[in-house]
Amino acid sequence: APQRSAMILSLAASLPSVVLVLPPTQLPPTHAGLRPVHSPRALVVAEATTTDASRYGIDPRLANPEAVAEAPEWSAGRVGDLKTTGELRAAVEAAAADGGFVCLKFWREGCAACASTAERFEQSAEANPHGRFFLVNYGRAKEMCRATGIRVVPAAHLYARGSLVAALPLGPSKWEAFAERLGGGGGGGGAE
Repeated sequence: APQRSAMILSLAASLPSVVLVLPPTQLPPTHAGLRPVHSPRALVVAEATTTDASRYGIDPRLANPEAVAEAPEWSAGRVGDLKTTGELRAAVEAAAADGGFVCLKFWREGCAACASTAERFEQSAEANPHGRFFLVNYGRAKEMCRATGIRVVPAAHLYARGSLVAALPLGPSKWEAFAERLGGGGGGGGAE
């Protein structure tokens, strides 16, 4: 168990942001880049603090590794809706199998910044038919959104090769950085 714990913690320290819930016996008292926080249930939560990516969320599959569901409806060049971690897992696995990527836009009703990027998000889906683009409505996907820890909307998550590769803001003033991440203004490149 100590060797497995060290391997898990080593992997966690290499990621931009991750939350691990481990029994206290599996977490060394100190580990570079990790901050232990004791919960009321005697578990230890270790949070990597190497970047501010957690402001825009972490991969919700970490909090719910058993979540399974059928892949959500999706067609190339269109934006679909995603509501659960199981649907996310299925979409990421399908995209990884066909060499594509998954792009999520977290939004909420009544958010002016969310509404102001809606058309550009749809255009990005059209320009990237190999990407699976989904909207995640905070009001309808609360469990999944809580698992991400997102504190700011709109936010985007990009998944490639089965992993979360970017968690970033998606408001109007941050759109160019998002478009660059997709590959040159939203056309072609593939969330690398």
